[in-house]
Amino acid sequence: MNSSKLIALIAALTLVSLSIPAQARIVCWTNKDGVRECGDKVPPEYAQTDRQEMSKQGMVVEEKERAKTEEELAEEKRQAELQAEKDKLALDEARRDKILLDTFSNVDDIEMTRDGKIAAIQASISLAETRNQKLQAELDKLVEQAANEERAGKPISEELENDIESLKRQVKTNNDFITEKREEQEMAREASANDVERFKELKSIQ
Repeated sequence: MNSSKLIALIAALTLVSLSIPAQARIVCWTNKDGVRECGDKVPPEYAQTDRQEMSKQGMVVEEKERAKTEEELAEEKRQAELQAEKDKLALDEARRDKILLDTFSNVDDIEMTRDGKIAAIQASISLAETRNQKLQAELDKLVEQAANEERAGKPISEELENDIESLKRQVKTNNDFITEKREEQEMAREASANDVERFKELKSIQ
C-alpha cells in the first residue's frame, strides 16, 4: 500500500470512528471499484467479500475471507477426497509392511509359505481331476450306450438323456473348479514374489 492510500485509509478510519459508538468495531471491505471502504457494517452487496474488523485504534481484531464459489468448494472437496484416499492407501501399505516383517524373518520363510499354499491348492486340483476321470469314463459309457440305441433304431430314453446331461454339467463344474484353483496358484506365486521384493526393501532401510 503506497503512502497516499495509507493516509486515506487512516483518515477514513478516523472519520468512521467518530461516527460510531465507542464499543463498536470498524469493518473495512473492498468495493466493486477496488477501493477500500470502512464503516460500522458491511453493505449487503459486499457481505460475501473478504473483510477486516478493526478496533477504533486501527488494530485488526478479526479477518474474514470472502465466501468461496461453488466451483472452489467442489474442487476443495475433490482434493480432500483424493488426499483421504492417498492416506488410506498409505495406511494400508504400512499395515501390510508390519504384518510382513512380523510374520517372516527371512526370504526363505516367505518362499516356504508360498510352496505350502501351492501344494495345498494342488491337492484340491488332484482330487478334482481324479473325480473328473471317473465322471468322464461314466459319461463316455452312457454316450456309447445312447449311440448303440440310435444305431439299433431305438429312441433314447429320457432318463438316459438326463443322466448324460447331468454328467456333462458335473464335468464342466469340475473343470471350472480346476481352472480357478490353477489361477489361485498363479496368484500365490505373484503375491509371494511381491512379498519377497518388499521384504528386501524394508530390510535394507532398517
